[in-house]
Amino acid sequence: MWLRNRVGTLRSWMAIGLSLMLLGTAALVAYIYLGNALHGYAAESAILNDGARIAQSERTGIQACIACHGARGEGNRALGAPRIAGLAAGYIEKQLRDFARDPIKTGVTLDPIARDYSKTPRVQVDLTVYTPGVRRNAAMNAAAAALDNPEIHAVALYFSALPYQVEALPSDPETLERGEDLALRGKPEYGVPACTSCHGPNGRGFGDQFPPLVGQAPEYIIRQLNHWQTGARDNDTMALMRNVSDQLTDGDKINVAAYFANVAVSSQDAEK
Repeated sequence: MWLRNRVGTLRSWMAIGLSLMLLGTAALVAYIYLGNALHGYAAESAILNDGARIAQSERTGIQACIACHGARGEGNRALGAPRIAGLAAGYIEKQLRDFARDPIKTGVTLDPIARDYSKTPRVQVDLTVYTPGVRRNAAMNAAAAALDNPEIHAVALYFSALPYQVEALPSDPETLERGEDLALRGKPEYGVPACTSCHGPNGRGFGDQFPPLVGQAPEYIIRQLNHWQTGARDNDTMALMRNVSDQLTDGDKINVAAYFANVAVSSQDAEK
């Protein structure tokens, strides 16, 4: 009986010790997780602060981002500057890199007469499948080229985190009906998919590759489609937008741009 009681007591103490050890381990894991979370939050806050500083600062011969895109990244129709508040950080970052890229560089530079390829200078450039990934705009080319990679990342993260509120622009029913047909059906007889099949439900954007169409001024959407057609903008994966825009008439562009501009949108909607 005495031995049985001693064994029972020992087991109880072992159970208590094991419980305390597990609690200690759990507390340590929670402490490490919380520490990492706080460190990550502090690092992201520092990047956002850098982004805000860059967005609001002028450089020699270059205006601050907010001078054209608005104090809160809301865009400016009169200047033709799009809304960039709330766009995916990855998308903004890619566009800035494409604006900064020298359009002459196609990714590889070879000697006139190939000899020792191991010594041939090469320019490392992120390529889309068919295009070198460039956008031509004098103001944006200069502004983006003035930023280094950490600055591009910071300013992209900053604008992506900004709240936004865009009111719907009115248009006539016939224009909106034709625009809706393009947005939701496309032009299948010409191999053109619906806009929403890539840009997400209601054109609210999808990931880093497909930006939102709602909340952008119709003039901006039309101008970008024109740029795709002329090659002034040449940074789409697999030349998707180039092929789509080539099948759009001037009337198509006006109609679909009016349709997406006729939708009110805000950052609160995106969070739902």
